Amino acid sequence: MITWGSTESPESVPVIDFKDMDKESVPAVRTEIIKKVGEAYEKWGFFQVVNHGIPESVLNGIIDGIRIFHEQDAKTKKEWYSRDSQKKVKFHSNFDLYQSRMANWRDTLGCTMAPNPPNPEQLPAVCRYSVEYSKQVVKLGLTLFQLLSEALGLHPNHLKDMGCAESILILGHYYPPCPEPQLTLGTSSHIDPDFFTILLQDQIGGLKVLHEDQWVDVPPIPGTLVINMGDLLQRDIVMEYSEQVVKLGLTLFKLLSEALGLHPNHLKDMECAESILFLGHYYPPCPEPELTLGSSSHADPNFFTILLQDQMGGLQVLH
Repeated sequence: MITWGSTESPESVPVIDFKDMDKESVPAVRTEIIKKVGEAYEKWGFFQVVNHGIPESVLNGIIDGIRIFHEQDAKTKKEWYSRDSQKKVKFHSNFDLYQSRMANWRDTLGCTMAPNPPNPEQLPAVCRYSVEYSKQVVKLGLTLFQLLSEALGLHPNHLKDMGCAESILILGHYYPPCPEPQLTLGTSSHIDPDFFTILLQDQIGGLKVLHEDQWVDVPPIPGTLVINMGDLLQRDIVMEYSEQVVKLGLTLFKLLSEALGLHPNHLKDMECAESILFLGHYYPPCPEPELTLGSSSHADPNFFTILLQDQMGGLQVLH
């Protein structure tokens, strides 16, 4: 969770140094980094990264571009204003303005950079540095998914193969001076609805995270990125779901064995239950839906699939 506040705490969000992580000559460095990532993930849900490989010039470039955009006159920014969720680039204030009980004193420029990025000419001229920034963030994001997978005791590509790295949204927040700051917040307390957020702060500060019922300051450090674990990567939720699915899967193998006139453990003893792959699909808005499908007709190449649908619907079976 992130918010503004004033409660002091002696603790600080862990800082993890990625220097020499990929040097084969010092494998112990990567092992130690994986350990620290796992500890920060479990105890904090946040950590900071230094020596992450993104040049400071790229970080400064995106901060300057976002600031310059927001400090343009209203008429210039107006052409980018939209609440259309299908637009790849849009400027707005409070995406949930008509659903939330409160409004934040904040403007936002949003750019969907994956899986289908906008053309550079579709971006505001002052923000075209976001193309290079997104390329660098993709590399770091894939590294983080590998480290998190290994920290969870999984194959390095497990989270990537689940489709966790398919979508990237860049949000450039700006907090204009407020005439009555005691009546609102720049950002109210919340949990990010994603796998994780890579947060780049400017030097103004104000970020706090909730840790053991205390708000902890995260002062900006030049060149440092803050990693925020989102809703979709909460360890207790993911691991609990996996454990429950394993139990259900073993029950289904028993029932299927008996339905086939076999011993209840027959399919299990054939090692049918040895492998589990967790896939989290996401179907972003398509500008030309008549030309494609979210999922084409297919037969799953496994023993069986346990499918959990959201409320969007659209699933069909051939019978």
